[in-house]
Amino acid sequence: MLFTGILAVVFAVAIGYATFIENDYGTTTAKILIYDSRWFEFLMVLIVVNLIGSIVVNRLYTRKRWPGFLFHVSFIFIIIGAGVTRYYGYEGNMHIREGQSTDFIISDETFVKITASDGNTIVEKESKVNFSPYTSNRFSENLTMNGKTINVKNLHYIPSALETVVADPNGEPVISLMVVGTTKQRSDFNLKQGEQKTIDGTVIGFNIEGADINLAMEQGSLYFTATDSAFVLEMSGNNPEAILPGSQSVLNTQTVYSSKNIHFAVSRFFQKGNTRLVYGGSQKGAPLNDGLQTAVTVGNQTKNIIAFGRKGLVGEHSSASIDGIDVSISYGSKKIELPFSLYLTEFQLERYPGSNSPSSYASEVILKDADYEKPYRIYMNNILNYKGYRFFQSSYDTDEKGTILSVNSDFWGTSITYFGYFIMIFGMIFTLFNKHSRFMKLVKASAKLREDRKKLFAVVLFGMVISTVSAQSSQKINSLNKQHVSEFEELLLQSHKGRVEPTATLASEIMRKVVKRSKLDGKSATEVFLHMQANPESWKEVKLIKIGDSELRKQLGISGEYASFNQIVLPREMGGYRLGTLASEAFAKSSSERTRFEKEIINVDERVNILFNVFSGHYLTVFPVPGHSNNKWVAVNEAHMLGSEGEVFAKQVVGNYLAAVSNNDWGTASQLLSQIKNYQSQQGSQIIPSGTKIKLEIIYHKIDVFGKLSKIFLVTGLILLLVQLYTIFKPEFKLSGFKKIAFFLIVFFFIIQTAGLAVRWYISGHAPWSNGYESMIFVSWATLLSGLLLVGRSEITLSLTTLLAGLTLLVAGFSWMSPEITNLVPVLKSYWLIVHVAIIMASYGFLGIGAMLGFLSLLLMIFRNRKNEIRVNHTIKELVVIIHISLIVGLFMLAAGSFLGGIWANESWGRYWGWDPKETWAMVTIVVYSFIVHMHKIPGFRGNFAVSASALLGFGSVLMTYFGVNYYLSGMHSYAQGEPPPVPAGVYVAIVLVLGLIFFAFISDIKTKQEEEVAIP
Repeated sequence: MLFTGILAVVFAVAIGYATFIENDYGTTTAKILIYDSRWFEFLMVLIVVNLIGSIVVNRLYTRKRWPGFLFHVSFIFIIIGAGVTRYYGYEGNMHIREGQSTDFIISDETFVKITASDGNTIVEKESKVNFSPYTSNRFSENLTMNGKTINVKNLHYIPSALETVVADPNGEPVISLMVVGTTKQRSDFNLKQGEQKTIDGTVIGFNIEGADINLAMEQGSLYFTATDSAFVLEMSGNNPEAILPGSQSVLNTQTVYSSKNIHFAVSRFFQKGNTRLVYGGSQKGAPLNDGLQTAVTVGNQTKNIIAFGRKGLVGEHSSASIDGIDVSISYGSKKIELPFSLYLTEFQLERYPGSNSPSSYASEVILKDADYEKPYRIYMNNILNYKGYRFFQSSYDTDEKGTILSVNSDFWGTSITYFGYFIMIFGMIFTLFNKHSRFMKLVKASAKLREDRKKLFAVVLFGMVISTVSAQSSQKINSLNKQHVSEFEELLLQSHKGRVEPTATLASEIMRKVVKRSKLDGKSATEVFLHMQANPESWKEVKLIKIGDSELRKQLGISGEYASFNQIVLPREMGGYRLGTLASEAFAKSSSERTRFEKEIINVDERVNILFNVFSGHYLTVFPVPGHSNNKWVAVNEAHMLGSEGEVFAKQVVGNYLAAVSNNDWGTASQLLSQIKNYQSQQGSQIIPSGTKIKLEIIYHKIDVFGKLSKIFLVTGLILLLVQLYTIFKPEFKLSGFKKIAFFLIVFFFIIQTAGLAVRWYISGHAPWSNGYESMIFVSWATLLSGLLLVGRSEITLSLTTLLAGLTLLVAGFSWMSPEITNLVPVLKSYWLIVHVAIIMASYGFLGIGAMLGFLSLLLMIFRNRKNEIRVNHTIKELVVIIHISLIVGLFMLAAGSFLGGIWANESWGRYWGWDPKETWAMVTIVVYSFIVHMHKIPGFRGNFAVSASALLGFGSVLMTYFGVNYYLSGMHSYAQGEPPPVPAGVYVAIVLVLGLIFFAFISDIKTKQEEEVAIP
């Protein structure tokens, strides 16, 4: 078990470190150094061998322990399946245009292909390679032909490379050519004597017999001979001079020649020169190919051959004649022929109403195989599976006339892995109910400890004052008619992302963005929004814009944390936009180089622009465009899209409505508002949500259920925790009534939290865990649920989970967590999302309980003394048992959820594992907690202190999996948009406090053990 633990630690550290390599140096570098390395393969083999040994040594194969046997042996199948995938599976992309068919894919891997020929015999060798600018890129291959050894060795690998020619007294003749083929794309390359290049089937060689266009040098001058007719093109393009086939002609620089299907010209010529690769940097248009410079040795002769290519592009061959053998080298992806073809009848892209955000995209194809033809529809989460190939919708051409399908061939690897998933979940479930399992023994031990423990109660009066700071207005804004505000908040509009929502939703989002609050001077967000539309000039003087940086406030001359629109946007003659230069300089820098001051400039710039759009009426997109194919809604500034009658109506009704609101003419305002709503019903009925959904969404935003519950859970959990801690040290107090009231209050608020989640699910139309905010509120719910399930085992667990649920909701309310209800991206429209994310997030709740109980256990160790030793030790034992139980349940759920995520990935992207940072850190967390739950079998890692400390420290991997990956590492699971939020200073303080707590608990634990040893006769 000790060696198993060492392997687990090495594995977890390696893959965790790989995510940082990937983030800083790219995926290929991480694969070369870790994921695809031989030492990592050897580590996996050792893990499998050790798993088998552990099963045998611990006799998991016995009848009483068969569920544990299934669970552990499942990982062996999963690793074997991964090995089969690695060596026998492959991936690629298929590009099809409408009305065309394709019967091949372009590999996802890159290859170096070496071909040698002596005119009669051809020898080929192909090697899969991974090259990175940050690794050594060792490559050497040998071929044998006619007794001669051909050695190809990599000299340099340059990404986005350009080949340049430099004068070299020791060099050889080099010709730089510019060639344009049938695709109208220009190719620039260099040829040395004995080298050739093929462009669109035309071979261009330098002293190569049989080349379609053969270049030669005689007495310092260049000549060429073409097997087909050639022409000398004048700059005007008129009267080309013809050159007969086979005749030799002078080759002048800066002159364009034509032969066969290509045009070519010599740009430079060196009688003595050499070539070298340089980094070409980022280029506009098509990306540059990577360059591979090789040294090819045949006998005693060595020549350099440079091959260009890249991932996703079939490399072109570069050739040279060496010691009588023609050697050709290519680098890049390879073309893989399929035994059937796909014909694209139509590519379909559906967008959310009125926006450019894709709702779904699909390819209508016909599969053709010999005499078999059948139509299929391929779209996200709907894969075409045929003859072991899996086709899934990946991307599409910008003109929306072509599709890009990702293809995966891995039948056996997937099958073995899925079998491992199945027996893992099967064994996991039965382990929880097997009376001989360690889990059931822990449950029985918990029950016994609970019976032995005395019932202790106490009262601790605790108060908490929550203060808020409101924005100060420069003038008093009159209140609007409450009844009319209620009518206005039900008016529908279309967000820029295409979602039709009540005005109350948009108003709430604007208030949070600009003011960082839900209300202003007692006025609701909807009332403020309506007031801004009707009286924009008045609101330009109101201090609304939050400025969090003191240095920026100082530069702008702003007193307090808020500024008005007119304090930042001045008339042109007075300087205009005061943030203009500062914002331009801030945006010009990369996100990693921006200071806190510059980040705040960007934030304030966003708030100013939001207010500008509010004052301009751009957000009042309340008019459906009649007959629009994408159900677009527009504001008055785009009323021309409504037709002549619609434009007149829109301008009149909005102008008159805002005037009536400004004049407090509420009767007229209500009539005009009804006219707008009627227009919406007539022209936009296809996408208008139900009345029930609209009202629930308004209530949802008004109540702010999760914001209020965060404070309630924090206060309730803290009070209950302090009371329970007090009873441990003062058992003479009894307050059973207080505990019952607290329990029922928590259950009541949990029901409210559940209702809030259900309402959000109903409003959004999808499970409420598709972004950072939603996943946090679900984690809070799952945490409290797990506390309620475990309350029968330990009363103190409920107080800790309530406190943790409140903290989680508090984090969800931070400014960088957007509570906005959004549409789902296409890939998330899957039932696997509900299953996968729900189980993962629920596991975080149980692991969080383990961390909180570990924290409390360590705290009790520090305050343990001779007077309370018996009671405290009993409580610590009880907590440690619950820690074990919660960690086992959490680990099972995390493992099941992670591998169910692999199934989802396979159904969506065609592969079950891709070493994405989120997947990788989920695996790190599984390994960490696997180590923790097996610590009782490892000498030196047993005992209450070890379990408590590891449960607390282990939760750091959960935090990294959720926050670190989602907001600070790149990957498909990232929730972050743009600049990641800064790491709060409190995080570093918390780390110091946790380490300090563990240190003092360790000292106390050693002291207690020493005293116990002294007491033993």
